[in-house]
Amino acid sequence: MRKRIYMSMVLLAITSLTLISGALCFIFYYQFSSYLQSDVKKRGYMLKAILTDSSVFNTNQFDINSITSNRIFSTAIEDMRVSIISQEGTVLYDNTVSATSLENHAEREEIRAARNSGFGESRRFSDTLRRETYYYAVELPNACIVRVARTIDSFLALFGRVLPAVLGALICAVIICYIAADNLTNRIVRPFNNARLDGEITVPYDELTPFVRAIEKQRKQIADQMRALQERADSINAVMENMSEGAALLDRRGTILSANKSVLQIFGADTPMEGKNILELLRDITLLEYTRGALAGSRGETDMERAGRDYRVYFSPVTDIGAVLLFLDTTEKMKAERLRREFSANVSHELKTPLTSISGYAEMLDSGMVQEGDKAAFIRKIRDESWRLITLVEDIMLLSRLDEGESGEAFTDVNLVASAQESVERLTQKAAELGVSITISCVGNGDPDHVTIRASRSMIAELFFNLISNAIKYNKPRGTVTVEVAQNNGLITASISDTGIGIPKEVQSRVFERFYRVDKSHSKKTGGTGLGLAIVKHIAAVHNAEITLDSSEGEGTKITVCFKGV
Repeated sequence: MRKRIYMSMVLLAITSLTLISGALCFIFYYQFSSYLQSDVKKRGYMLKAILTDSSVFNTNQFDINSITSNRIFSTAIEDMRVSIISQEGTVLYDNTVSATSLENHAEREEIRAARNSGFGESRRFSDTLRRETYYYAVELPNACIVRVARTIDSFLALFGRVLPAVLGALICAVIICYIAADNLTNRIVRPFNNARLDGEITVPYDELTPFVRAIEKQRKQIADQMRALQERADSINAVMENMSEGAALLDRRGTILSANKSVLQIFGADTPMEGKNILELLRDITLLEYTRGALAGSRGETDMERAGRDYRVYFSPVTDIGAVLLFLDTTEKMKAERLRREFSANVSHELKTPLTSISGYAEMLDSGMVQEGDKAAFIRKIRDESWRLITLVEDIMLLSRLDEGESGEAFTDVNLVASAQESVERLTQKAAELGVSITISCVGNGDPDHVTIRASRSMIAELFFNLISNAIKYNKPRGTVTVEVAQNNGLITASISDTGIGIPKEVQSRVFERFYRVDKSHSKKTGGTGLGLAIVKHIAAVHNAEITLDSSEGEGTKITVCFKGV
């Protein structure tokens, strides 16, 4: 901007000075030419008066010697050319060249005009003097003509003569204009250079007020747009960084534009991957093939396993950008799917066994293959298998409700000691049949009558029943079961210990799985469904409780439930 203003001002000054110089030369030339023409005319009439004087004028001819010796005549013609032409056009006298050497002037424009009207004038380039000359002719009384001429420089000649002076003046003017233009340009541009766009803009000139208002408006709009874009970018980054799913955005060349923390954790990257090629993150050939397909415009999805976890990977092309890769952790889903399949298979097997027994006993009774004395035993077996089937169905239905998050009733204050006593009373006969003794105690700083938690009464009863029932089933003859409720510093625990067969270390992590049995033969003998500990685990989860298992094979088992949310 500064350069353009500066050059424009200098060019304007030079152009103006040049035009003014040319105009002044033209005016001067015009004024000077007019002055010379007026002077030549006056001289012409002066010479006419002199030549008509009696001393030099003869009616028929001129006395040349008298003319040249006349002091007044000589004075009048000393700074111009004078010619006397006869009526026939012959040059009788010329004060600059020999009259005899001149051609006939009868056809000259000014001569012909003087014959017709008494005077004549013309302007032409003289072949003799090689200059532009102004001629003025006046007819004398004797029909001769006196012609006065004066050489006048042409406009170009005059301009060329004054050109050095004009150039000198122009150079001086250019220097002055250079300094003035530089100073003026700085004064014009300085307010713009010193203007701060991050604050209120000061208007250096009134003419710029609309321009400054437009800048302020545009700046506000840009600020609003930048703020909106920043908020949107922050929102997107927050979503990306807090996604449990891994996400990576690629450009068309496979360069990573964005990769959130989840995808870095999946592939064990400990540094940001933005700006790097996807080959540095993905090493699997299958994933790279799907990535190339997405960059080419094709959607795809596949499964992968990484660090013991399962992922579903989606490859989607993004118009004008590249592609996006989304990694969904499907470990729990796959685990749940496997558990469902196992559960379905186990349910089918567990239901099929008592149904087959019932069907077999019934067919034998119906076909008359059973003797009359054995019918009671067969009927008792059918009843036992039916009860086992009913118990299994009830346990499955309870697990289903727990899976759906249904507690069955509202939470209320439940006394753990009283709930444990109720379960013991229900199992007293069974314990007596197996020769197992049960004891209940309350330890710590709690009052047995006030060791309560907010819980589902029926679920807590089910929890104690299953734990105590298992402690009885898997105990040794004349073994013991100890139920202990403790309250210390607001923390309430319930533990059930037995002196039974114990659980091997290698399978302790699986005892809470559905239908898992440590001793399958013993379970069939005692009529267990394999769902008791799975139900206990779900009840504990509903009540925000934590279960710990301590068992040694052949020495017994202790299961402790710690209620943290009381």
